[in-house]
Amino acid sequence: MSTHKKRTINNLSPEVREHIAENMKERIYATITLLAVIAAHWQTASHHSIRGTVLAIAGAVIALWVATLISARMSYRAVHGKSVGSGEYRRVMFTSAGLLAPAITPIALVLISSTGLYSLATALLISMVVLLLSLFLFSFSAGLKIYTNKWRLLAVSLLEMSVGIGVIVLKLAIGE
Repeated sequence: MSTHKKRTINNLSPEVREHIAENMKERIYATITLLAVIAAHWQTASHHSIRGTVLAIAGAVIALWVATLISARMSYRAVHGKSVGSGEYRRVMFTSAGLLAPAITPIALVLISSTGLYSLATALLISMVVLLLSLFLFSFSAGLKIYTNKWRLLAVSLLEMSVGIGVIVLKLAIGE
């Protein structure tokens, strides 16, 4: 991470930094979820259309986003005994927006496959690789702030990325 970005993040209030951390958490969560969706489609790519695959990917992250908004409203009412205020709802909208970002690259890759440049199965395979690499890079860039030993940083990042690999392996093993 550049020195400028570090200074910028360090200049933010603890509350804003927490909102950014929540947004990143949602993005990582959606990445892991999309790995399962994409692995299932990759395994049976010959049975899926490009349109259906795009709708499945978009539908997965939109469903997660809506579920997050609804659960935030319900849990807020349960704890506070009142409706969510507009300020709190804007915070939830920002933090949950991270759920939508991981779908951009897979959708773009699947849409490009419609040109015949490569197959739908190849688009899905590349999407899984890109999502796995994004998990690794998130972990690695965050770890740069706390680990001085580069081998430990690499090991932790690979271990955290292995969660995504585990999701793919499990999805392929159960055949769904």
